[in-house]
Amino acid sequence: MKQNFDSVGVSDIETQILGLRPSERRLETDYLRAQPVQWINEHFDLTDRQSEQLQSIDSLYLQRIAAGVADSWDQGRLITFYMEEPTARQIVYQSPKDIIFSRQSKQSQTFGRQPSEALEQVAIWIRYRLPGTQ
Repeated sequence: MKQNFDSVGVSDIETQILGLRPSERRLETDYLRAQPVQWINEHFDLTDRQSEQLQSIDSLYLQRIAAGVADSWDQGRLITFYMEEPTARQIVYQSPKDIIFSRQSKQSQTFGRQPSEALEQVAIWIRYRLPGTQ
């Protein structure tokens, strides 16, 4: 069943993906890496505006996001995803959206021991700008 493309819908899909056996999860993440637009369209019930915006995202940027999400899910890790709800004014004026993507890695080492495995965190934040701002 397709989910709405919002914070709750992404969380629901993520729960489904992480609940798969590793081999099944890998099939999903490989598909996400190879065809992010198609993967999104198959898993989410997008509005016309969301479909239009998805088509207009820079393909390299979308590929980076898809790879980051897929890598996290391959490791069984959650991503952080937050999508703001637009205000009525932002809807009327079709305020621009910003997609902020972060992929950070942390690793530590205690003297005399092997370094810990790198812990990677992927975060996506979709926010609306105020009408009239750049």
